[in-house]
Amino acid sequence: MLYLFLLFVFPSIVVQSSTSCVCTTVECPEEGHNSVVMGNGYAKFDYLYTYHNAQEVVVSASGTITPQSLDQGTETTTCTQKYSRMLEDDGDHNCDAGHILANRLGGYGNLPVNIFPQNAGMNRGTYAQFEGKIYDYMNTGVQLGNLSWIFYYESDKHTMPNVVNYTASFDDGNEFYSLFDNI
Repeated sequence: MLYLFLLFVFPSIVVQSSTSCVCTTVECPEEGHNSVVMGNGYAKFDYLYTYHNAQEVVVSASGTITPQSLDQGTETTTCTQKYSRMLEDDGDHNCDAGHILANRLGGYGNLPVNIFPQNAGMNRGTYAQFEGKIYDYMNTGVQLGNLSWIFYYESDKHTMPNVVNYTASFDDGNEFYSLFDNI
């Protein structure tokens, strides 16, 4: 009853779930499957989230991109940068808000579901180079890229993955694969 009274008197109140999410203008990840269409409708992805230390964390993601999804993503926002730092558990609070699906591949940076706390050196180094390899290959005439990630954590007490397994396969049979240390 008090809740209904508060909503009536203060209609702008945003009620959070049992976990904290700093983003209030877009949906935050929920435990289980989270499906998102990005890249102006040409990138379709499913993200699997579970709880670690009372926070939702991504454990895997997969989906498809097409040449039309390239360069249709968005940059991160203040909200998603705060969101990633909230999940950073190495004590430094200097991680990047890493896109799971890269901006240049069609990934939206304003959606927390597509963001994870990423070591800045990896994000701007080997991970960016791998994304560039996928981007360049999508421009060679292939029509479909199947991308998948598996996120590994030191334990279920950690909310920042320490290893990311990233695979890209294409409709012509080629495949790229890499493991990234996120420490």
